[in-house]
Amino acid sequence: MFGFLKGKRKVRVSMTDCADRFTQTAEDEEVKIGGSADCAIKVDGVPACLSVKSARDGGVELVPIGDVPAIVNSSPLNSSLKVSDLFTLQIGDRIFYVAVSDAAREKISGADFSKWTVFNVQTGRIEDELPLELIPVSMAKRGITGEGMAMCPSGLETGFFYSDVFGRKGSSGSEGGSKGAIRSAEGAALNISPVLSESVAPVTCPLCWLKFDVGDAMNIATHESLRSDPVLGPNEMLRFLPVSFSPDGVALDPAGMPAPDFACPHCRKKLPSGFFDLDNKIFSIVGAPSSGKSYYLSVLTKQLQTSLYKNFGMTLKDLDPSGNMLLTQMRNRLFSASKPEDAILAKTALEGAMYERYPRFGKMVALPKPMTYAISSEDKSKKEVSIIFYDNAGEHFEPGLDLEESPGAMHVASSAAIFFLFDPAANRNFKKLLEGNPDPQLLIDGRLDQQDTILSEMEMRIKRIAGMDLSAKIDKPLAVIIGKYDIWKDLLKVPLKETISDGRLDLQAIDENSRIIKDFLEDIDPSIVSAAQSISSDTKFFALSALGHSPIKLTEGPSAGKIAPVPEKLNPMYVEIPTLWALSRTTNLIPVR
Repeated sequence: MFGFLKGKRKVRVSMTDCADRFTQTAEDEEVKIGGSADCAIKVDGVPACLSVKSARDGGVELVPIGDVPAIVNSSPLNSSLKVSDLFTLQIGDRIFYVAVSDAAREKISGADFSKWTVFNVQTGRIEDELPLELIPVSMAKRGITGEGMAMCPSGLETGFFYSDVFGRKGSSGSEGGSKGAIRSAEGAALNISPVLSESVAPVTCPLCWLKFDVGDAMNIATHESLRSDPVLGPNEMLRFLPVSFSPDGVALDPAGMPAPDFACPHCRKKLPSGFFDLDNKIFSIVGAPSSGKSYYLSVLTKQLQTSLYKNFGMTLKDLDPSGNMLLTQMRNRLFSASKPEDAILAKTALEGAMYERYPRFGKMVALPKPMTYAISSEDKSKKEVSIIFYDNAGEHFEPGLDLEESPGAMHVASSAAIFFLFDPAANRNFKKLLEGNPDPQLLIDGRLDQQDTILSEMEMRIKRIAGMDLSAKIDKPLAVIIGKYDIWKDLLKVPLKETISDGRLDLQAIDENSRIIKDFLEDIDPSIVSAAQSISSDTKFFALSALGHSPIKLTEGPSAGKIAPVPEKLNPMYVEIPTLWALSRTTNLIPVR
């Protein structure tokens, strides 16, 4: 009764630009969108193109205005349309998300617009997850036309058709939505945006670092008659999508044999055991050639296993014995040697034994083999975690190497944490301070110290792959590690604090040690400190020694002239601390105080 006395209901509209995440909000009985003066929400360069108002029967109604068509939920807005509280909007080449409820606004604010999931609308198959502006390049590399493909930001399910966004660059939008729109049986556009299934669970392949949905993982045939894969060749077992299963739920290959092993649908390589059941963390180790990455990794796996069990009651186990075989052999060689010449670890060669060739974007490329370990706690409330390392040749981090032809160091962009291994024996200023020290590592001539350049190159690669502004900082942990602590520890004016006590990692001690080491390094080579702090908002500085002693230079035998550890003097120092800190920042496994 007396409804005619009631004013029109106001509607609160929030529009987020997908390009820069800028959000405008306006509230009125009618909110116009466009570039004209009467538009409360502005889109520069176009006149008013639609208005948002309350529908008579409740909800929200869109009304087209003027000659510039707006594309709503992947179809042209040609007449009044009642919409839900969250819808997509495209005006020309610009795309937006519009929210008309607090719940929808909260959902959009929680989305990650730096990562867009690319998926097939019909099958739900995930093709990749990457910045919006890099999607056309990724699709072109794979030979994908974009037909039937859509994308949405991480955290949202409603998205845009690829052909709508990238298929008509520079057009007026007069045919908006005609290529990608979902249609009725009669062919009419239905104003329905492509939706990514809520059951989709994108994961990153630890071998090629491309994203895929768990449901798209392939199985590996076991029957010998199925030896030969159309992509990997005649020596590999067939990869297939299962259609039949055993009573226990194990996939059966086309010959009826159980096929429990999984493969990535992109590179088709075998995934580590238990890959889908664990929280997978890539820890990238970056360093110059001959900086000691192989020795560091060999010692780390042993020291981390001991420290986790002794200090935290946790277990580190080999998750992929065959894939980790080379690292296991290096560790055994180092710790089982009886003579210095037996303890020498070969330098990791570019595309050598630590690498394997995988199909990536339609061509075979050499990528480092992942070394995967699982950490489990007796506390069942803490999820088991897998940590993945790579032993890259240092040359892979040098500037000038083409990322597309040799993408072996691209794991840094997919990593949960990054370790930069700084070699003081290669730094001129460090060597001056250690003048007179007989350590043979300080006497090597002809080494080019480009560690600051490698750190800067790493920053450029990460931000390029992630589509980040160069002034922005990543939020993943970055550990700057000064190695060979045994030969320079006496240069510190203040001794480092112990960082593990009473079964907990002491974060205050780590902060204090980091400050001491940072101040020390700043006096010697400020370029390393400034470069590291420009990369990540979560940077810490550490000191460690993989060997714990000065190695010797061999003078006799086939290894004469080489530098070798002395087996009986092996005494690693603080090797596991950066990894424990990274775990404390990326998981809930490590107790801290």
